[in-house]
Amino acid sequence: MLTILGVIVLGFVFAILSNATIDQTPKKRNFSRPTPYCPSCATKLDWKDMLPFWSYFRNSGKCPYCDAALPLRKLLVDIFEVTWVAFYIFRFGWSYEGTMAMLYGMALIGIIFLTKEKRELNDSLLLSMGMLAVIHFLAYNPDRFPEAALSMILGIAALALYNLIKIFATDESTFELTEVKLGALLGLFLGMKLGLVALFFALAGGAVIGSVNVKYFNKATDEAMPQFSELMAASGLISLLWGQDVLIFYQSIM
Repeated sequence: MLTILGVIVLGFVFAILSNATIDQTPKKRNFSRPTPYCPSCATKLDWKDMLPFWSYFRNSGKCPYCDAALPLRKLLVDIFEVTWVAFYIFRFGWSYEGTMAMLYGMALIGIIFLTKEKRELNDSLLLSMGMLAVIHFLAYNPDRFPEAALSMILGIAALALYNLIKIFATDESTFELTEVKLGALLGLFLGMKLGLVALFFALAGGAVIGSVNVKYFNKATDEAMPQFSELMAASGLISLLWGQDVLIFYQSIM
């Protein structure tokens, strides 16, 4: 009973924080507010307007102030965050390390939806994730911090190389510094082995999704691939949940 109550409370808190962070993150040619707001009328949302599930269905998916349709993302974030907390707790139980990983996963889910809506990943969010990773290692297992720091450097190198290859091999002309920062954060928190698992799933997932979009949905090559930061965030979630299982399976077949 306590576990179920913990899942509900933590899941709801994560959902509120994620939606609030996304709402406060500016979109290109959009306005920014210091508090969560309706994207149509810019009215400040009260706490009762942000309750997961209840607020969305109570108002039939519309703003209670201007009756404009709210983004479906609000409901999807609620579902993803509560599911993430439930799955993680029931799989790994309650622990300090598990709680830190859940917080990191919450941020990664937020990044997925931020990228989907083409919002800017501000440095304050990435800096908070970096500080969380440093606290995690220094407080829980300081002996592994040198390895985590080296993994962060390799994450920077891998994503920088990926961007350079993308620039020379395609018509892409921009160097995505945000992707490099995210690669560094994943390397820092996940460590060397799980960081490589995340990078593998990001590259493999991008190849599969891009091929399917080109072959079956007739999308142009430059539109077929999802944002790599989105793939990296999703792959980070996979590594947090199943990374060790993937490594064990890989070792068993080698």
